[in-house]
Amino acid sequence: MTEWHPLPSRDLAPSPMFQELNSKAEERATSCESASMPSLDHLKMKDYEEVYEPSDDTFLLIDGLQLALKEGEICIDKTHTTLEIGCGTGVPTVFLARQLVGAASCVHIVTDVNPRALQVAKATAAANGVPSLEAIECDLASALLPRWEHGVDVLIFNPPYVPTPNDEVGGNGIEASWAGGLNGRVVIDRAIPQIAKLLSKPRGVGFMITVDDNLPEDLQKPFHSLALKMEPW
Repeated sequence: MTEWHPLPSRDLAPSPMFQELNSKAEERATSCESASMPSLDHLKMKDYEEVYEPSDDTFLLIDGLQLALKEGEICIDKTHTTLEIGCGTGVPTVFLARQLVGAASCVHIVTDVNPRALQVAKATAAANGVPSLEAIECDLASALLPRWEHGVDVLIFNPPYVPTPNDEVGGNGIEASWAGGLNGRVVIDRAIPQIAKLLSKPRGVGFMITVDDNLPEDLQKPFHSLALKMEPW
């Protein structure tokens, strides 16, 4: 799944095929029900000085997860491991975990370079009745390889997609949640090979947010080179 907006430049206009896929995604988005957010009553405004506060991109992710469950893209009885890269408050994983209560022994893993985000994500899980959440401090999902190679059934990634100077990328505070470097792609491009190694075969599915600045149609190329299919959702 990717979020996609019409590109602002005529020279960067998407192909007819991608326009068609995006039109279908827009129709799907307008027809689906909004998902219910996990409770964040345990957090205070001060927490959002250190950890990314859920916003429209977060809401889009959980809407997409809910629709994927409804349409069978995520199969409850075949989902054994979920992973959220760059978890922030942990809202998408906690939302998904609550929908997967029927999945026997499902493991939920979150990673973040920001240690405070991991603490908050675990607190969000506990506050919403999710008893087990494995929180790992690392860059992207580097600590999970090779142990979890082709072992992740559902992967969630709300990357730092905002275009910034490249020297703003690489911190471990709240800036890591938005600073994306050139075209907002520096972190995304580094993550793609890891995503390809982590997703299970043949049913592994990933959900990632992108915006127009990330050149989403061009983003298909590295995914396709690694035998992954990418389309707007």
